[in-house]
Amino acid sequence: MDTKQILADLKTELNRLNQAIATLETLDGAATTTPTPAAKAAPVKAKKRRLTPAGRKRISEAAKARRAARRKQAVAKPASKKTTGRRTVSAASRKKMAEAQRKRWAARRKQVAKPATKKTRGRRTMSPAARKRISAMMKKRWAARRKAAVKPAPKQTRGRRTMSAAARKKIAEAQKKRWAVQKKAAKKITATMTTVETPAEAAAATAE
Repeated sequence: MDTKQILADLKTELNRLNQAIATLETLDGAATTTPTPAAKAAPVKAKKRRLTPAGRKRISEAAKARRAARRKQAVAKPASKKTTGRRTVSAASRKKMAEAQRKRWAARRKQVAKPATKKTRGRRTMSPAARKRISAMMKKRWAARRKAAVKPAPKQTRGRRTMSAAARKKIAEAQKKRWAVQKKAAKKITATMTTVETPAEAAAATAE
């Protein structure tokens, strides 16, 4: 039995008894007769009425009966464990929690068994179909570049403008015409010049 609890109950019961005694004394000591004029002039203090032995005995027996009932309740009920504010869990809920925990452990073991995937460093992984398409496109580009490399490289003109065959033909015909005109002009000049002296005339001129 908890002696501290019993002492606390006794003290509270004693306080209740004292309060009851005080109230009964005030009720019994109240004046019932009407006061006379002399009494008004000099009021007399009303005497407090005390409990009779029979009344005290009844109050004591009632207190003892209450204490005995409390003791019986304290003995019958086992001392409850302190839960410190925590909620008690039933056996069924504990079983469910244990099963859920086992499932989580099994899932973690499966993940650990799998080989670690390579880190892509933020790169997007491609499917085999996408890789095949990219490979086909690259092969086409390489084939086109090989064909372009087979063609002979054009001669460098060093900044000169390239002419077509028709333009070259026109330029050649114009040049021929200019040469024909120059020849005709040269013939006319030679015809207008003075006649050249013969060798005999030249010798006579020198003799003089």
